[in-house]
Amino acid sequence: MKITIITATRNNVTTLSKTIDSVLSQSYSDIEYIIVDGASTDGSLEIIKDYSNRYPHKIKYISEHDKGVYSAINKGIRMSTGDVVGILHGNDYFSSDDVLSRVYEEMTKNDSPFLYGDVKYTKVGSEKVVRYYSAAQFTPSHLLQGIAPPHPSLYMRRYLFDDFGLYKENYLIGADFDMFLRLMIVNNIHGKYLPMDSDNDNRRAVNSNLSSNFYK
Repeated sequence: MKITIITATRNNVTTLSKTIDSVLSQSYSDIEYIIVDGASTDGSLEIIKDYSNRYPHKIKYISEHDKGVYSAINKGIRMSTGDVVGILHGNDYFSSDDVLSRVYEEMTKNDSPFLYGDVKYTKVGSEKVVRYYSAAQFTPSHLLQGIAPPHPSLYMRRYLFDDFGLYKENYLIGADFDMFLRLMIVNNIHGKYLPMDSDNDNRRAVNSNLSSNFYK
């Protein structure tokens, strides 16, 4: 099972190498890594090109202006050839090298259409956790109260995008919530909670609201 990881990034030069390294260090080997850069001007593109030259069979990238983070994610989905698609933004990183192995094991064991887990928020340059966002108690009914699992922990079968569409690009920050609604409420498709986390390396995590600190 090939897992596609999409990194949507723009001007994340201070954290991007950590993001890429955390993907390349995964123990699971059947990974397609797509980096969608929003025409960065801070040196991020040079980092992406360097990694792409060193790992040409694993990394694909595109760098151009886009219409926002969901536009960038959709570009990556269209480029993807994996059986499963996950998202790891340019200021996020995997907290261990077996995250994708666990995703593979869980999705194959239960034939799950999608998985979701937890996210830790840390300050840039620090391992100190300033917030832990867990989906352990989540149920689909929580969506009707405006509560969703953390989007960076979502891994979806590729066919779900073909069946139910990509992220709606007219939303500024809510297309991830809309995707959960379409899957669980509108189409009654239920995934599985996987008790693992990835780290969000983001200075804004301390004071920002839930929906805005997924992306930088």
